[in-house]
Amino acid sequence: MLSDLMKRRSTEIFVNFMFEEINRFINHPEQGHNFDGLFGCDEWRQAASRAGLERKKFIVDLYRDQLTQRAGARHVRSFEMRNQRNATDYFLYFASNNRLGLSKMKEAMWRVSPGGGYTFSDATDFGQNVLFGLEPDRRALRWLIAKRFAKQRATVQQVANFVVDDTPFLPTHYRKVLVEMESDGGLNYLKSPAGRRSGTYADKMALLEFS
Repeated sequence: MLSDLMKRRSTEIFVNFMFEEINRFINHPEQGHNFDGLFGCDEWRQAASRAGLERKKFIVDLYRDQLTQRAGARHVRSFEMRNQRNATDYFLYFASNNRLGLSKMKEAMWRVSPGGGYTFSDATDFGQNVLFGLEPDRRALRWLIAKRFAKQRATVQQVANFVVDDTPFLPTHYRKVLVEMESDGGLNYLKSPAGRRSGTYADKMALLEFS
């Protein structure tokens, strides 16, 4: 059981979720027992009344939620694999109880250049739809940071944790975004230490105030 594995602090799980086959046979009358075991619940049956993107999102979100709620993983992200026809082939789920493990996994996914015409995208939140490439879409990351911390104060570390835990992006991606936001008034660096150069965020406990 995945829940037994996740009780170990050092455990990291990588699941190949064969979405195309699951979606094709999810209404098959002889597959109910298999899908009960796969999802660890019977809620997957609700997919039968859905179609298209709604059905896809339901299936992908349900398995993610089961990894967190039933298996007990603190950090879960899913990655969509599309084939040469731009059709979803499968999803890769990464589950861990360690933020550093999640960060390293995301670094690996950003570095990889899939062969055979396959492409990766982050599928944890269908509303983000971030495709991994040579350069991150920092406009999208800025929007996520601004939305999360609007009218609030947060430390640099809190921003970094948010980027790792709740976005497809890496810790190395947010610094340029903060530079831009500070430059155009999107945030203020509070209690700046003497000698600090504008656009540097070495002090992780430094307090930022977002507009």
